[in-house]
Amino acid sequence: MKMTGSTLFQALRVIKSNATEVDFLAHLDKQLEVKQEYVSFGDEVIDRLHDQCLNSPRAQQYLKGRGIVDHDTYKLGYSEAQDMVTIPQYDPSGTICVGFVGRSVEGKEFKNTPKLPKSKILFNLHRVKQSSTAYVVESSFDAIRLHQQGISAVATLGANVSIKQCDLLLKYFNQVVVIGDNDEAGKMMAAKVLTKVKNRGIIITLPDRFKDIGELTTDDIEKLHIRVKDPITLLGG
Repeated sequence: MKMTGSTLFQALRVIKSNATEVDFLAHLDKQLEVKQEYVSFGDEVIDRLHDQCLNSPRAQQYLKGRGIVDHDTYKLGYSEAQDMVTIPQYDPSGTICVGFVGRSVEGKEFKNTPKLPKSKILFNLHRVKQSSTAYVVESSFDAIRLHQQGISAVATLGANVSIKQCDLLLKYFNQVVVIGDNDEAGKMMAAKVLTKVKNRGIIITLPDRFKDIGELTTDDIEKLHIRVKDPITLLGG
């Protein structure tokens, strides 16, 4: 009955028929089959792109200009064919690479691998989920900028925040500090997260002179970390 989804009467008829053991095993295999939630990218792809990044003066210069100095922790890569820096994205456990986010070296073009489950993951979550506080930003690069300085940051991979992402924040963190980009989409993102996490969250608003975390200096980021309990004034207001 369990293997075939039959009623008792139907199951008895099958047993009395000439059904073979193979038939039952086929049904059992179908019942036990688990649909993969994520498409996994192997280490060979990550390592190949990472090696290209380490050996590309163009990629190195770009990352340096973004204030990103730690390339190994995040396995940052570089696609020569597309002239894009690549950032591996992992499932919440950190065991499965579920895709890549690419950012063009020239201009501001973004490209994700097909079917990247953005709504089900938070960039960098597996590295910081033992922390009590999460700093939530939009882009992977912004999260890296903070994390390099010892700040437990995750990224939503855009201004559209899903319920699943908010659930992950609630599951792993006691306090959520939201720092959206300094535009309308960023403000809406921050407000949505705050609505979901309620009393666990605060919003930090960057001064008008900064578009996002990426424009902050190292000293600015340190001040941000120190003054996290003040959601109104930051870096001089």
